[in-house]
Amino acid sequence: MKEKVLPVILILIILGAIGFIVKRAVPQKPTYTMVLVDVQAKKIFKKPVKVGTTINYPVESPYSKSKTAYPVYKCMKCGEIFAFVPYVPKGPEDPNAMNPELMMPKCPKCGAIEVVVPEIPEGKEYIDVQQPEIPIVKPSVK
Repeated sequence: MKEKVLPVILILIILGAIGFIVKRAVPQKPTYTMVLVDVQAKKIFKKPVKVGTTINYPVESPYSKSKTAYPVYKCMKCGEIFAFVPYVPKGPEDPNAMNPELMMPKCPKCGAIEVVVPEIPEGKEYIDVQQPEIPIVKPSVK
């Protein structure tokens, strides 16, 4: 009996090891981190996104538990924090597909194009926005 159990156990161990090696060898889809703002909860946070994922804004926020999160920018001139909805071309024939004014965020308060993505300090999950309202900037197609 003991002689039959030992080969079965060895086969199971070998199969488990092979499964583990194969799982580690298969490349995982790379991810990147987006910085978003929840316009309802007034919190800036990071969200990991798999490369190739189609994102429709707004996305769900872990803070308000509703679809109130957008990409966030901060104006370097006046300090305004604002949400920006990127323009998504309708296809290769879209006449606005290469329009830089639709692709670049512009401060809704002072009109400056000098904007940055706010940085969340190391070790923090979010930062609170200290302004009465967070404007949502959507590109206007002419």
